Amino acid sequence: MKASRLIAVLLLLVVALAATIALGVATGVEHVDWRAAWAARGPDRTILVGARLARVLLGAVVGAALGASGVTFQSLLRNPLADPYVLGVSAGAAVAATIAMLLGAGWAPLLPVWAFAGALGAVALVWAVGRVRGRLVPTVALLAGVVFNAFAGGLIVALTFLSSRHGAAEAVWLWLAGALGAPEWFQLGAVAAWTFVGLALLMALAPRMNALALGDEGAHSVGVDVARTRGLLFVAASLLTGAAVAMAGPIGFVGIVVPHALRLLLGPDHRLLLPASALGGAVFLTLCDTAARLAFVPLGSEPAVGILTALLGGPFFLVLLWRRRGERLF
Repeated sequence: MKASRLIAVLLLLVVALAATIALGVATGVEHVDWRAAWAARGPDRTILVGARLARVLLGAVVGAALGASGVTFQSLLRNPLADPYVLGVSAGAAVAATIAMLLGAGWAPLLPVWAFAGALGAVALVWAVGRVRGRLVPTVALLAGVVFNAFAGGLIVALTFLSSRHGAAEAVWLWLAGALGAPEWFQLGAVAAWTFVGLALLMALAPRMNALALGDEGAHSVGVDVARTRGLLFVAASLLTGAAVAMAGPIGFVGIVVPHALRLLLGPDHRLLLPASALGGAVFLTLCDTAARLAFVPLGSEPAVGILTALLGGPFFLVLLWRRRGERLF
């Protein structure tokens, strides 16, 4: 891979991200006096900086985490249909975070730790069920993820219904829809730090991800410790999923749509595909959230961004499955 191509692609995506952030900050339901907003504190500054900018940046961080974790799970299973949502990893993170919030232990900077633990538990379950005669079978792993998703959804509903913390229960329902709110700056800093750690680990492992595409024997032949590499990748992807779910709930399909589209454009080299998927995920989710804020203004309501990504990603998933119906996917 040429360094010039890597720089050009990433620079283009950075410019696109900057443009989407600017669009998200500049547009909204409330009118903002820009001079007043930048000159002094007041309602205009609160709307522009405390609400719009914080929300847009949260969308960029969560989108980056979901895009990078999606391409990682696809690499691990060698399947373009895998992502944290489909595999049940987001559901595991959501269960743990729900328990933390209902117990009153959901302090924002540490909530990703709970979600990370839940994501790791879901990964361990899917990995254990998906192994047949010592070998991971992607078909079984994906089916295990689908089943766990259903189980986790029922468990969350039961926990919320039985909870005596009614205020917490209402917050959980909104959070489960996959909603981006306006976080406090220390909350945003915490989730950004968790995401940075996960992305840094994945970037260090990107060459080994290319080797895993050769299969276990091929990866061994080029000196890659397959078991250790897979373990590190699962941990890093779970960390990213946990950080995203902790702040925005289980938002689906970002990890399928973005990596698959970029793989068609850029090729399978993870040294480029991984950072591009992170930036692309940030652009995609930021645009979706801006659209969700503005498109439904005439109705006087605002759907959670997770609803919009599901409406876009669900048909994309079915089209992808239909186009590959004659191939051996797993």
